Amino acid sequence: MNNIKTGVVLARLQPIHKGHLELIEQACDENDQVFIFIGSADKFNQRNPIPINLRVQLAEEALEELAKKYLTGVIPADVHIVPLDDLTDESDNSHDWGFYLFTKIIKETDTQYFTIYYSDGFEIITTWFPSFVLRNNVSLKLIARGATCSGISATKVRKMILNGDDEELKKWVPQCVYDCKDTLKKHIELANMIK
Repeated sequence: MNNIKTGVVLARLQPIHKGHLELIEQACDENDQVFIFIGSADKFNQRNPIPINLRVQLAEEALEELAKKYLTGVIPADVHIVPLDDLTDESDNSHDWGFYLFTKIIKETDTQYFTIYYSDGFEIITTWFPSFVLRNNVSLKLIARGATCSGISATKVRKMILNGDDEELKKWVPQCVYDCKDTLKKHIELANMIK
């Protein structure tokens, strides 16, 4: 077993917002390497309107903004962004999904020992893995959504973008997302046309 502490952040980033960044910052402060798995990479629908390439780009830009918070100007962990397709659909909370996720994480991180940082429906994540995996390999840092940035969610952010609520939006998203709001609005409107 290596001594490198590995953190895994699992989020859809539809789009990335300051609640996500709090989670990422905590993972970076507590680990040597952090892998941000952007879920539902293969989906395009009302819940997932932003294409994966744009989500990756915004995550990279948001990380550059986050780095400025540190005295050195560098995030203290080695950070990787990994698109993650769903096994079936977002409602799959089975052990099949857990094993799929576990093997994807091992493949990317090169370790079977890691901590998952998660804040969305955290009562569900414990059903993904058999107890022996949780006991031996995976630690969970489950943060209630309300504990990060006053409970901000990507759903609320998308509504702000659609409604043109720029002042409110600016409070909850990194500058790169704010600067991209017109493009994001077009993606959201297009996805909303899909029934």
